[in-house]
Amino acid sequence: MDFLGPLPSNEYLVVIVDYYSRYKEICIMKKITSEETIKRLEPIFVRQGYPRSITLDNGRQFISKDFEDYCSTRNIVLNHTAPYWPQANGEVERQNNSLLKRLKISHSLNRDWKTDLLQYMMMYNTTPHSVTGKAPTSLLQNRVIRSKMPSIKDLESAPPVSSGVHDRDTVLKYKGKETEDARRHARPSDIQVGDKVLLQNLVSAGKLTPTYDKAEYEVLERVGNRVRIAEPVSGRVIERNVAHVKKIPAFDLSPGIEELPAIEDEPPALEFGSVPRPCRRVTRPLWQQDYIIHSTEDA
Repeated sequence: MDFLGPLPSNEYLVVIVDYYSRYKEICIMKKITSEETIKRLEPIFVRQGYPRSITLDNGRQFISKDFEDYCSTRNIVLNHTAPYWPQANGEVERQNNSLLKRLKISHSLNRDWKTDLLQYMMMYNTTPHSVTGKAPTSLLQNRVIRSKMPSIKDLESAPPVSSGVHDRDTVLKYKGKETEDARRHARPSDIQVGDKVLLQNLVSAGKLTPTYDKAEYEVLERVGNRVRIAEPVSGRVIERNVAHVKKIPAFDLSPGIEELPAIEDEPPALEFGSVPRPCRRVTRPLWQQDYIIHSTEDA
């Protein structure tokens, strides 16, 4: 690890190179104190893991107590080179020369050197090294990250061969989907192109806001769980999930439902008093069943 700078913009580059894979990380810094150096190293170590040892010079930020305590608590051994002998850290020094060439080209072409630096890093980490014969990412991560350069893998249309990890991931994802669908009582959506739907009001203006907008939309396209709907009046096209739209059922009485027969003769209207009133039937209560009622005629 080493610092490169200061650059014309009063910034520095901290260059970190893995000696085994030649993988390289670069950070742009305005202050090269031990505190700032630790802040830039920690995200890199979180992604790639803590190294066993670091070879560096005798800069103030590298021999400070804060930096030594940071490395000792993470079991990182510091190998300081001899003063005025940069050859001891030759790998990083060679990388600094390559970076300086790239920065000079960017400066001569009046281009953004930070953008060119990122492109250079992508090219370097994905190109086979002249010594190892493999790309730095291939040795460090056991895979070559995808760059803008086309490769044979981009032409493969068949899915990769299933492995144990891939099968387990697929099975557990399917079980989780079934469990969540059962908990939410989810049902497959039957919304198709051409259906009339209502759009759910996702931004509520108040408690009295209706769940769905009163405007009717027409489904233009459906891809998976996404639909593109258009409002017939304004022509506004919106993309939403199928869960945010509700299908309007279509009522068509002509093909499937028989019409009721027409009434030819209407019955005559009844006059008031022409229908006799039904007689009221008097029933003795149950508690009077064993009583004998005498009428005045029998007396």
